[in-house]
Amino acid sequence: MAFIGLAKPTIASLNVADNTYSGGFVCGKAIQIEISPQYAEGSLYADDMMAETDKEFKYADVTLNTSTLPVEAHTLLFGHTVSEDKKQVGYKGKDAAPFVGMGFYVTEVVDGERKYVAIWMHKVKFSENAETFKTKGDNIEYQTPSLAGKAVTTDLDDWQERKLFETPTEANEWLKEKAGMTTPAPTGE
Repeated sequence: MAFIGLAKPTIASLNVADNTYSGGFVCGKAIQIEISPQYAEGSLYADDMMAETDKEFKYADVTLNTSTLPVEAHTLLFGHTVSEDKKQVGYKGKDAAPFVGMGFYVTEVVDGERKYVAIWMHKVKFSENAETFKTKGDNIEYQTPSLAGKAVTTDLDDWQERKLFETPTEANEWLKEKAGMTTPAPTGE
């Protein structure tokens, strides 16, 4: 597999009680996303050899770098207060970041054929990384927001889901559905 693209970093509020999502939005344009799973490991040695070994998922470190951080992200990701006109963000020492769902899709090329892999992480908590601001010099240098988070398992032991699509539109629609951004089709009576 060879990944050559990244798009649509989608975030939604997680209702922990029933593992559903709402208030989804696209969190800027994707620059880079890094997912680093962490595992607990153990081995049992008996009769001078390894008799048992086990490895379990603990959490995944997640780094999200986007072109911009939309104003609504400050409330959903960090628990900050956003003014009604969406021009001011208030930060308090006791602001608490809630759990969210996060997804995106990547372009994959296999034997010259493009497919689109949508990835959804079920339960992630983000925090703000250090911010760097620089004066403009001889050359233009962009500074973009980067967020750090941890993905953990839900009560159902889910932490990540991947689905393969033929088109980017299909992958994006799946992300919107996961994030509660679409209305499900009505069922017959």
